Amino acid sequence: MSSKEGSGGFRKRKHDNFPHNQRREGKDVNSSSPVMLAFKSFQQELDARHDKYERLVKLSRDITVESKRTIFLLHRITSAPDMEEILTESEIKLDGVRQKILQVAQELSGEDMHQFHRAITTGLQEYVEAVSFQHFIKTRSLISMDEINKQLIFTTEEYGKENKT
Repeated sequence: MSSKEGSGGFRKRKHDNFPHNQRREGKDVNSSSPVMLAFKSFQQELDARHDKYERLVKLSRDITVESKRTIFLLHRITSAPDMEEILTESEIKLDGVRQKILQVAQELSGEDMHQFHRAITTGLQEYVEAVSFQHFIKTRSLISMDEINKQLIFTTEEYGKENKT
């Protein structure tokens, strides 16, 4: 036993050192004070940021799932007649994924993307894998990052249309 523990074996809590009438429990706090208003504003800002982060995580999960489904679809290619149908279906799936990526871009509009990169990285990695696999099956060559990035350039019409819905 250390000298702080006393004879009972338990340490006293810090608030036990103060008499009950000196504790700060239940004191009225002026909710219109500048400090409280500042903290309220910080709370709202942090809540908004956390909500945005969670929306991005959900979108990233959706991107990951759809990209994985596309990869599994592409694994089914076994013959030449079957190949065109599967490639067409995979292109439709990847277009859906691009729409999710557009939603991510809209969420990040005006934000520092680096604050949210952990929320979206896994989805984007899976998308790159799906696009790379599809490109390899089509051309028997590797796709460059520039080609992938070109697929993710959205027109102002696409951006505005999605923003209104």
